[in-house]
Amino acid sequence: MRPHALHRGPEPNSRDVILSVTNTRSILILALAMAANIVGLGIVVPVLPFQVTALGGQSGAVPLIFSAFSMAAILGAPFWGWLSDRVGRKPVLLTSALLTILSYIWLAHVESLTAIYASRILAGLSAGWFTASAAYVADVTTDAERAKGMGFLGAAFGAGFTVGPGLGAWLAGGAIPDYAVPAYAAAVATLVSALLVIAVLREPVRKSDERPVRFATEALKDADVSLLLILHFAVHLVFTAMEGVFAIWAATKFGLGAREVGYYLAFSGLVTVIVQGGVVRRAVSALGEGWVLVMAAGILAVVMLTVLMIETPLMILLPMGLLAVGMGLHNPAMQSLLSKVAPARMKGGTLGNLQSSQSLARVLGPVWGAAAFSVIGVESPFLIGFVVLGGAFIFALVLTRRFPKRVAEDA
Repeated sequence: MRPHALHRGPEPNSRDVILSVTNTRSILILALAMAANIVGLGIVVPVLPFQVTALGGQSGAVPLIFSAFSMAAILGAPFWGWLSDRVGRKPVLLTSALLTILSYIWLAHVESLTAIYASRILAGLSAGWFTASAAYVADVTTDAERAKGMGFLGAAFGAGFTVGPGLGAWLAGGAIPDYAVPAYAAAVATLVSALLVIAVLREPVRKSDERPVRFATEALKDADVSLLLILHFAVHLVFTAMEGVFAIWAATKFGLGAREVGYYLAFSGLVTVIVQGGVVRRAVSALGEGWVLVMAAGILAVVMLTVLMIETPLMILLPMGLLAVGMGLHNPAMQSLLSKVAPARMKGGTLGNLQSSQSLARVLGPVWGAAAFSVIGVESPFLIGFVVLGGAFIFALVLTRRFPKRVAEDA
């Protein structure tokens, strides 16, 4: 392999082409199942805050219902990735889906705050779907097609989250909402994803005969894996902070309401689907995953600056669009690169740790963003975000020079 092979990708041969054609069907089926699963998650997201208050919870405690899910996912994701290395991807996909269905059925019948938080903790612990899906894509794709496959998963995630929240708000009803109906609908959507896996998806052929590692945390002993996880965490720490304060920033600066904020988020989601559905594959093919990560960090740093320059509501489209481009490039490129850098026997566990670092950022990001907004000032989360992402850009620039030699040696 040429020393710079990671940056450009190996030249495809006839076997690679055959594998690409054969496995595209499996990836598309997996992406469809992913979309159904995420529709289920999206259905309950807009309903949960109102369900918490209906059960007597204070408005200040509403964000904790999302933190409960994310904190549980920090523990769950590495376990599911590790388990998929040992028993296979398909069993983990099915088990995760079935436990998630149980969590939604439980959610439909909760009668106390304790029960609703417990049901979301179960859902977080069960959230191994994306980890096992990413490991599945790593198993069935060539190096040249890896980013494309990860992009399909990201696009399916974005599509599911575009459809789910609106459907959940509609299902809950009007003046007297029925919170059980959205929960049951989420269970049905997840059941559809499980049936697709059972009926159509085949267990991929594993590329390594080595015994899986004993613990998912063993992946962290690899310096390159750990450094990439730090970069991923830093990017999502800023992204989730901006996501958390965007609504109150828009309301404070321009007097926008929930409907207007929803339009901007829908626009951002649409751009993300477009980027992950095709743009990221072309970018990785031209530059390699490492340089795409550098570019994504740079774009995201620019986003923070553009927010500070906004003078009219219409101008919000610029940072929201750039944010979608940056994250749409970052996530598939990071998943693809980690799946190449990680030893074959711990790909699932490594991707599980990636998801865990993202969940940790999702817990901490909104907290520091809201604190900075309230204590320091309205613009402070974006200024701090620029500093962090500027550092992430330099960090990514340094990191990407480590990988060509590593991949050449592993080959």
